[in-house]
Amino acid sequence: MKKPNIFVLAFTLLAAVFNSCVKPQEAIDDLKQSCLYDDKTDYFKKWANTVTTIDSVDASGSIVNTQTTYPIGYFWINADGTYKVLSNEAPRSGVWDVTTDCKFALDANSPMVKQFEVISLTTDSLIIRRKEGPKTYTQHYVAFNCFDLDKMLKQWDNTETEIQYYNENGSYSSYIIHPAGYFTLSTNTYERFSDGDFLAGNWKVDNECRLVLDPGTNLERSFEIQKLTNDSLVIWRKDLVNRTNYLQKYIKHQ
Repeated sequence: MKKPNIFVLAFTLLAAVFNSCVKPQEAIDDLKQSCLYDDKTDYFKKWANTVTTIDSVDASGSIVNTQTTYPIGYFWINADGTYKVLSNEAPRSGVWDVTTDCKFALDANSPMVKQFEVISLTTDSLIIRRKEGPKTYTQHYVAFNCFDLDKMLKQWDNTETEIQYYNENGSYSSYIIHPAGYFTLSTNTYERFSDGDFLAGNWKVDNECRLVLDPGTNLERSFEIQKLTNDSLVIWRKDLVNRTNYLQKYIKHQ
């Protein structure tokens, strides 16, 4: 399942961080002097992906195809002039700035600069757009808020796990399995049974609202909480060594 490369490649982003001369205060000053600035708006937060539309145009500029994707993950805009992206693709980070013509720029003053038109920006939502060749990417975000964690305290039955393989260009292959079992979360402890394998231990939620199993042990692993309702739970984990995403879906045990 090929995902569009919405941001720059991971290894070039790292180079961009070191090569950029944008300082944190310069970025803040440029923001305050731009048309994007509103002293009542909190820009600096964790933004959650919701949907991305990709319009492809022909030589005359007419739209010939529109693709809609629903990427997982988050986009952090930090008050120290840095940003971080965690999504289906390789993680990346760098520096941000605002240009004199009111564009939001990632890794400004570097060969890998990417500029976005800010379509909408409020305390609760962000829409940015950029063009790359014949394609226009419009990315929608909402302000991330941690979930009502009391909803997690129950037995969840496995439904499916999507396994995605990714590289710097995006997710290039995936498949779905349907493990038999359950995942029970009680106060501070958990039990997990999946296709005959049983695990039990402690758990917590960290300050980024990640679910952490077996904290402080050599089995510690963290999961992003993608979705939590009274009846469903979706968590995902990024295996950086093997470049694999595990998107695990559960429903409330009946």
